[in-house]
Amino acid sequence: MQEELLDDSSPTDYSSDGDEPLLSGTGEVSKNCSIAQLDEWQGILHEWYQDVPEKRPKALTALVRSGIPEALRGSVWQRLACVENRKEMFDSYRVLITKETSCETVIQRDINRTFPAHKFFKENGGTGQENLYKVSKAYAVYDTEVGYCQGLSYIAASLLLHMPEEEAFCVLVALMYNYGLRDMFKMGFESLYLRLYQLNRLMKDQLPDLYEHFAQMGVESHMFASQWFLSLFTARFPLYFVFYILDVFLLDGIPVLFQVALTLLSTCRKDLLELDFEGILKYFRVTLPKKCRSETQAKRLMKLSFECKVKKLRKYELEYMAKKEEKNRKEQELKQYEQRYGEERAKLQHEISTLNEKVEQMVREDRKSAGIIQDYKHIIQRQETDNGRLHTMLDELTSDLCAGASAPLRHPTSSYFFSPLEAASPYVGNAMRYPHKSAASGIHQSEDKEKEIAQTKEQRTKRDDGDGDYDEDDDDDDDDDDSRRHRRSSDAYGWKQHAIRGD
Repeated sequence: MQEELLDDSSPTDYSSDGDEPLLSGTGEVSKNCSIAQLDEWQGILHEWYQDVPEKRPKALTALVRSGIPEALRGSVWQRLACVENRKEMFDSYRVLITKETSCETVIQRDINRTFPAHKFFKENGGTGQENLYKVSKAYAVYDTEVGYCQGLSYIAASLLLHMPEEEAFCVLVALMYNYGLRDMFKMGFESLYLRLYQLNRLMKDQLPDLYEHFAQMGVESHMFASQWFLSLFTARFPLYFVFYILDVFLLDGIPVLFQVALTLLSTCRKDLLELDFEGILKYFRVTLPKKCRSETQAKRLMKLSFECKVKKLRKYELEYMAKKEEKNRKEQELKQYEQRYGEERAKLQHEISTLNEKVEQMVREDRKSAGIIQDYKHIIQRQETDNGRLHTMLDELTSDLCAGASAPLRHPTSSYFFSPLEAASPYVGNAMRYPHKSAASGIHQSEDKEKEIAQTKEQRTKRDDGDGDYDEDDDDDDDDDDSRRHRRSSDAYGWKQHAIRGD
């Protein structure tokens, strides 16, 4: 039955004007009301005491759901919102409109596109736009946390069509604070995400095929329902349908939004199942609002919405909160892990930096050691070269000695004849016993002998320069000793000179 509800609309009702979306504020609402309706409402309003607006008459619900007469809407809306004749709020409004706000530019931009199809707001700078600007600005100053958000101007405009600006401001404040609308506008839109989650769960339960189709096409509920919820359907749909929704919303609150949304989806289910992603979004933007332009269609939709069951809203809210808490818990754990990871990473980076410094120091020390080793290698190489040269000299010296071994030598200053090998035996023997020592050792020994001979000569000279009294035998002994030392020294000296000259 719901699927056939909108099928009785002729093409001229919603598709004759092409693909252009319906302008907000479209539709004329008749203020005509029968005598019977006025009498019935007069009795309800008389029973409904102004000083206790929260105590609603039993027959009120049925009357509101049948539609509040246009002539009485302003008064009934204020009574439903419990803001009728609030003098203190009126005085506050007059002060608020004199204050400045950072949202003025945004407000001015929005009022130019709010209800452009309605004559009251059509004139740029006219009374309607001026009143809309003041109400929007007053709320932005009043609620500094939310300020002004797009969507508020459509609700304020709907109110201004039924009451003065002061009263419209009071009802707007009540809608935001007392009906949960303000939470959906708060930073982060957390309450709006909750409402969208609840709508998804209701669709999955009541319209599973449409839910699956949207999932396959990539259509998410926020793409069409966010504006519905934030503006109370006032931004897209014809005025008669909008006012009817406000009637029931002020009576029953948030559940009405889900009832209307599910009813719209249900009545358009067949059309939506045949469309792709772009077609679905266009349908919500253009086609669906045009199907609700007549008063008859609006009444049928609202009547069906009252039959829509949304008792599981609380269950889905708890489900959403549980998932949110789980998500927050995991995010907190992730943050803690990231913090620990950051600390460990910083610690490891410090250790790596320290190790790199040590490695660099070791590299520098290795380079220094390598240089020292290279220097030692050069020294050893030079020593090996010197040793080789000394070995060569030793070999040459040995050969020369061996070659002249058979020829006796006579010292130039002595008549003593000796064998060259006998004279060189001290040096040759040492060279043969200690091959690592050079021939310079023998030369050093000869130099020591020369020093000994020189010392002996010096002592002899001193003694010869004495008083001349000495024993002749002693003199002979001394002569023998001196002759022997002189021969040995002369022999050594002669052999040294012979070795040096290579004779």
